[in-house]
Amino acid sequence: MDLQKTIHSDKKIRGMSTSDIDELALFQENKNRRYTQLYTGQLQGDYLEINLGKLQVFRENLNVGALIEATPAKNFVPFAALLSNRNDTTFCGKHIEQNAILQATGGDWDVNFKNHLNVIAAVFDRDTFSHDIHMLTGQEIPNDWLISKACLTDPLALTQYATGVNNIINVIKAKPEVIKTENSLRMINDTILRLAYNVLKVTTPCTEKRVNQSKRCEGVRHVMDYLHHYGQNIPTIPELCKVAKLSERNLQYGFKEYLGVTPIRYLRLLRLNGVRRDLLVNRGKKDKIVDVALDWGFIELGRFASEYRQLFQELPSATLKRLKLEN
Repeated sequence: MDLQKTIHSDKKIRGMSTSDIDELALFQENKNRRYTQLYTGQLQGDYLEINLGKLQVFRENLNVGALIEATPAKNFVPFAALLSNRNDTTFCGKHIEQNAILQATGGDWDVNFKNHLNVIAAVFDRDTFSHDIHMLTGQEIPNDWLISKACLTDPLALTQYATGVNNIINVIKAKPEVIKTENSLRMINDTILRLAYNVLKVTTPCTEKRVNQSKRCEGVRHVMDYLHHYGQNIPTIPELCKVAKLSERNLQYGFKEYLGVTPIRYLRLLRLNGVRRDLLVNRGKKDKIVDVALDWGFIELGRFASEYRQLFQELPSATLKRLKLEN
């Protein structure tokens, strides 16, 4: 075994860099992986996974052509974006076309590539995934989403999925503390769910009915009242759909009609207001901005500071400094 590096083996953030692909297969617990190097070269494999409760995200790189075979357990629903060359790669024996999402959910699957592999993936718990998609759409998930194959999708949605999941991996790798708070975990899971849905709904749409305006407005008011009482818990979009008794699309229409913003934007504004309120009253005697931001589910702290400044015309540090001066 030539194990070069193992990081964060604490079951939440796990990774390795190795030239031993058998060790790489063993490291990926419960995935039933098998690797076979097919082409000449000094193989180097890099793998990083992050466990987020009912969801896992991972990034894998192999620099030499190989065959990967797997038989995932039925409770796993993985969706992968291939960042490397598709022209020399097959999935389940078929060449992968441009702008395809890989569904590795229906029994055995395999990937065969000649040069190198670079893949980003999210692996959902099947029951949780089905429940959350039903909350978003009011419909059952299409059976085609649960078959191992490469499906053509919208290129922008696919790019947003790959970039979004990769950014989340990078943020958590750099700052592992962001997944120690329940609110941050909920926001991360919800973000990845909606990124995946935006990719999949193009391949096989969920049929959604548009309800009338009065019902949409009623649902919006229910959500606003709910957030007034439970906004600190940072509800996910599926939970808000359940409160409103509307699909995500109808909830979107309702918020745009009633408030002129999407529910996601409204929730983000509410969270920014929550941070400011906590800084001003120094709730819980916290004086670290990062602690308050994480409490409200903000994991990209640079983006958070920029949005805070744009909304309130001052940085959160200025808010806190002013409070200390007044005291």
